[in-house]
Amino acid sequence: MGPLYDDETIDALRILRDEVSTISDGILLASKPTVEAWIEAVNTRLLPRLMPDFPIVAAICGGGSSGKSTLFNALVGETTSPVAGRAGINRRLLVSVRSSYRHTPEIADALFDLLGCPPQELSDPDQLTTPGDPLLHYGSALPAGLALMDTPDFDTGSQGSYQNREMAEQSLRATDVFIYMFTNANYNNRDNTDFIARMLTTVGTRNCLLVYRAYPGFTEEEVLDHADTVAGNLYGDEADRHVLGVFRAVEDNRVAAGLRPVVVEPVKPGQPGIIETLTQLDPRKIRGELHRSVFSDVILQGQTYLEESGDSKIHLDLYLKALRKIQQQCVQDAMRHLPMDAVIGRFSEIWQDTDPSHVKVMRSTGKVVETPVRLLMQTAKWIRRGRKGSTEPNRRDTAAVMESDFIRAANSLRKASVDRFVHLQLTDSDPKIDSFRESIRQLTGKISVSDQRTDAVTRSFEIPVHPCLEGTQAILRSKNWSNIVDDLLRQQETGPGLTQQLEAELQLLVSEQRSRMTTMDQIRQTAAAMLNIIPATVAVTYVLHTGDPVGATGIKVKLAGLFGLNDLYALVAIPATAGLKKADLKQLEILLAPVAQAWLTHKLTAVEALFEEKITGPLFQKGYEVISDSKERIASMAKSLTHCSRALEKRT
Repeated sequence: MGPLYDDETIDALRILRDEVSTISDGILLASKPTVEAWIEAVNTRLLPRLMPDFPIVAAICGGGSSGKSTLFNALVGETTSPVAGRAGINRRLLVSVRSSYRHTPEIADALFDLLGCPPQELSDPDQLTTPGDPLLHYGSALPAGLALMDTPDFDTGSQGSYQNREMAEQSLRATDVFIYMFTNANYNNRDNTDFIARMLTTVGTRNCLLVYRAYPGFTEEEVLDHADTVAGNLYGDEADRHVLGVFRAVEDNRVAAGLRPVVVEPVKPGQPGIIETLTQLDPRKIRGELHRSVFSDVILQGQTYLEESGDSKIHLDLYLKALRKIQQQCVQDAMRHLPMDAVIGRFSEIWQDTDPSHVKVMRSTGKVVETPVRLLMQTAKWIRRGRKGSTEPNRRDTAAVMESDFIRAANSLRKASVDRFVHLQLTDSDPKIDSFRESIRQLTGKISVSDQRTDAVTRSFEIPVHPCLEGTQAILRSKNWSNIVDDLLRQQETGPGLTQQLEAELQLLVSEQRSRMTTMDQIRQTAAAMLNIIPATVAVTYVLHTGDPVGATGIKVKLAGLFGLNDLYALVAIPATAGLKKADLKQLEILLAPVAQAWLTHKLTAVEALFEEKITGPLFQKGYEVISDSKERIASMAKSLTHCSRALEKRT
């Protein structure tokens, strides 16, 4: 069977690692802690070990005062690690390899790359008593192909705070085989064995040797019984597969004080010693099995991240769509009472300026004839207001209502933008409702989303903010909202009139309308001065949902589909004296629809741009950036995972 990794597979693994690492800052932000552990496993337990002649790494580990440094000195054949009668004296990791490795410094570089620092050779044993980076020792007693680690106590400390545990955890992740030392005092300490078990089995399962520092009076059966307890705590039912040997070190105070070397023997007579056990291991088999185990776990976790990335991208996209939909609804609410008469008036002025001369004459006559009628209508309205109370707001009242609508809509949008959930209601007729329901269906059980029936025609959606936007939300919450509202009103007040772009569009609309007029339309206009009612008598009100017409007869021009909003209408009230025929009314509808459309396009665009600038813009910008970046990275992850999975299948 060939090597598990060829160059192409190694490149695919590196790409997968890099993509997952980058994407964890956005789409996978919620999974970032587990991603970091996974990346460390790839960096320390796979990639560096692919070098030719890379030694098996065995780490001596255990609780305080278990005799780790004493055993380390015995195995390397010299006193390199300080020993004492108290726990926690050694504060650094020490790595020992055969002196011949001096001629291949890339091996030491790869070993220490696993530990996250460059190799630094030990010059004085006292260096190990002060915290710092791991140190390297070259010795003559260790066989080639073996690197031995002496690790700090991982249980020195109190009340759940262990001073060396992070360092011990870093070093243990980099090992192939553990030599776990324990005593009668801690052999059933579940805190210790649970920690070691997590190191052994988190990503890929590694084997271990058990060394029991026992009193001379302990029988073989007692030693094995306690060792079985440790093995079961470490591996559960798989203990027999992964425990390579059980050894005993005789308890002796002179050994603990460093006055004599420790004697370590197999519990069962005739079994090989520790060094013999380690050197009899087939490096290719041990590393191959470990690689396959680790590689399988890495692929499995990578596939999980790929699925989570896809779900997270759907979540972010859904949240942004829901927020965009709410913004559009708030824009609609902000314009609930905006008048259109200025636009209609300007349109009619442009129309009249382009009238043929004979129509202009007839229109002037129509105005003179119409004046008494208009005065009578105004008098009648004044009398009705005196009897029933005013029902038609004046311009000042209209401005106040418009400002109230605007502020209310801005407040609603701001609340939606800073809340932990977006609450959206859509009718069954909304074209986007199926898309929302499908996205929520895909996320159900994975993310806290909901889709509920509100009434017979309305559904309510609840979508939590995506983790990548929480920081942006916090910044938005911290801003002075009162100042933002004042700024919104100032900017809104500067642009209620006609813009140059709208003026140009009205000019174009007039030109297009005239170009579409048939000979019959021109005859009708000449005969009836059809449009003379627009500048003088028309009462125009823009109504959304609840608006009421002003005057008698009305034409309701539907503007469905604008900015994704439905059921928008421009309602034009025509005085009863106009005497328009059905054909004339139809012509007026055709005429007014594009005028109203031009007006609403400008106002909706302006208000939406203003809301986005002052409220939602940072959320949309951040969200769209994350989505754009994640698309290619998710595709790259999928491609790399496919290659790695096929490579593993070929060698299974």
